[in-house]
Amino acid sequence: MIKKILIVGLVFVSNFSFAQENSEALSFNLKEAQDYAVKNNYKNKKAILDIDIAKKKVWETTAIGLPQVNAEGKLQKYIDIPISLAPANSFNPNAPEGELTELQFGVEYNNTVGISATQLIFDGSYIVGLQAAKTYKNLSISNQVKTEIELKEEVNQAYFTVLIAEENTAVLTKSLTAVETILKETQALYAEGLIDEQSVDQLTLTANELKTSVGIAAGQIDFARKLLKLQMGIDIANTITLTEDLDVFIGETNLVANEEEFNVSNHIDYSLVETNVRLMKLNVRKEKYSFMPSLNVFLSHQQQNMNNDFDAFSGGRWYPTTIIGASLNLPILTSGSRLAKMSQAKIELDKSMITAKEVEQGLVYQSQLAKSNYQTNYETYLNQKENMALAKKIYDKTIKKYKEGVATSLELSQTQNQYLTSEGGYIRSLLELLKAKSEVQKSYGK
Repeated sequence: MIKKILIVGLVFVSNFSFAQENSEALSFNLKEAQDYAVKNNYKNKKAILDIDIAKKKVWETTAIGLPQVNAEGKLQKYIDIPISLAPANSFNPNAPEGELTELQFGVEYNNTVGISATQLIFDGSYIVGLQAAKTYKNLSISNQVKTEIELKEEVNQAYFTVLIAEENTAVLTKSLTAVETILKETQALYAEGLIDEQSVDQLTLTANELKTSVGIAAGQIDFARKLLKLQMGIDIANTITLTEDLDVFIGETNLVANEEEFNVSNHIDYSLVETNVRLMKLNVRKEKYSFMPSLNVFLSHQQQNMNNDFDAFSGGRWYPTTIIGASLNLPILTSGSRLAKMSQAKIELDKSMITAKEVEQGLVYQSQLAKSNYQTNYETYLNQKENMALAKKIYDKTIKKYKEGVATSLELSQTQNQYLTSEGGYIRSLLELLKAKSEVQKSYGK
């Protein structure tokens, strides 16, 4: 019994320790959530694997210009030895003119083993291909960086959305609690005949509407959290805790004005189009090199065993053949196809340069638009914040008047709705402000 108690105790302690570790692992501030997403998001994982593929592609291309060695072995048994025909009078002067004789040249077994090596000396297409493979690797790296930037922005937005949804739910819950308190007091006054039934009905209607709103808001929190977990690469069934609240981010909203100046050359999207231009230039070079010769050297050694008996592995004689040489491939006439290909490559280069200019101007515009939207949203946020404070002040005074019997339940409901509307406007303006701040940061593209 004592052993059982000890085992149960150890299991409980282990589970409790694991639960604590798991709880700590699933608690995130915004930066921790972004870092976790970079390591675990499905899309970013694939982008990292694309870099590994590109690195292997560079080596694959590099290997083309390195020595290539091949070995070959072949065992042959002739079921029917080939027969050749020759004039019979070549061997027998007395043979009639035109008579043919059958000759068998060869033996029953013909076995061969050999090894060959080739080395590329010069090929312009290979040189350009190697440069293109390295540029392609850089393109994969840039694509992964872009994926990471976008991922952090998505986590940023999702994190804010959860906090905003929680704030909205808290406001509605607080309002519901206040209305339910007033409703109980009103019901007590109605029971004593000091107030009419309409006041009770009006407050009951308001309370029911608030309950519905609280339920909807709670559902929004759930889906906002699931979206955040999906972007972070966390199992949706797991529970996460956000350790930063809205006050932290609200305090940082005025820092956008102090952001560094926009520099398009630092933007990841511009880096991508520049890489594409380099690829197009390499393509033009490749087509130019197609007019040049290619040179290879080779070495081949072969051993051949021939006999009417199979003696390849039992002391039979092997006859060597060794060849060394070079091969030169010089293109002479392709009826204009190479010129057409080079012209197409030049046109594609022109297009890529136009695209680069278009992207440059678009990024400048997006940066300016993001800052303009931020300023607009910041002013809207300040107005909504002031409106909410005024609506709260009016609502509090109306509650006091209602309790003193000066205001009616209808007036109380109207000021309640006015306050909730201003609260909703404030929360929406706060969400838009935080999004606008993220858009400004995103417009820097790094």
